[in-house]
Amino acid sequence: AAPAAAAARAAAAGALDAFTANIPEGFLATGKMDDVQAAMDAGVLLIDVREESEFAAGHLPGAINIPLRTVAQNLDKIPTDQPVLVYCASGLRAGTALAALRTLGFENVKAFPGGFKAWSGESREVSTDAVEAATFEPLAVDAELLAQVDGFLSNIPEGFNSAGDVEKLQAAMDAGAVLIDVREESEFAEGAITGAVNIPIRTLMQNLDQVPTDQPVIVYCASGHRAAMAGAVLHMAGYANVRVFAAGYGAWAAAQEEAG
Repeated sequence: AAPAAAAARAAAAGALDAFTANIPEGFLATGKMDDVQAAMDAGVLLIDVREESEFAAGHLPGAINIPLRTVAQNLDKIPTDQPVLVYCASGLRAGTALAALRTLGFENVKAFPGGFKAWSGESREVSTDAVEAATFEPLAVDAELLAQVDGFLSNIPEGFNSAGDVEKLQAAMDAGAVLIDVREESEFAEGAITGAVNIPIRTLMQNLDQVPTDQPVIVYCASGHRAAMAGAVLHMAGYANVRVFAAGYGAWAAAQEEAG
């Protein structure tokens, strides 16, 4: 199994580097609610990657449900020739799914990081109707790469690799966790969590030598979207010791100010 695992990791490394190095401006996020509505009006396929029970309780109108852990097993439900927008409750799972799908070669996928919480929080239309997913000719994907991605997604633990809130982050730092800030250098220069290492997400795969394998690692960005993608990339590259501080630097800075 060892040579096969090494081959799968090598196949993944090239794809992960190609994905991260070429992330466009905006980081593949459709952030504004009106932009999400406009995309829906224009025929985007919405994929809700929350659990079936969450989806059943309410979702964006017209969305199909593919729970995060099953995404790589349902590629035939994801078209390649129309825009696709993935979302979850508040961004962590959507960023994870986005990184996985982009790594597999779906160049038409973006994420709505605000997720169902942001959408329903604005009292926008919510549906409880089950939506039957159409099937498409599945994208041809390298088998070793697919195995690596599916191995990661299908085994995501409860909590989806979240590092929790500010208090939990502080406790992890006190216990020796290594923090990686995946924002741009200019953002990092304006303020960062003390002790964090700056590796902008587009350079992540070229700087794996800065990511330890033998102690806990926590990635963060401004508000969680880039960190969710970075956490997924590192896991797919074989780093099982990585978690995501999804609240981001904004939440950390606000908590420090409050603490005075």
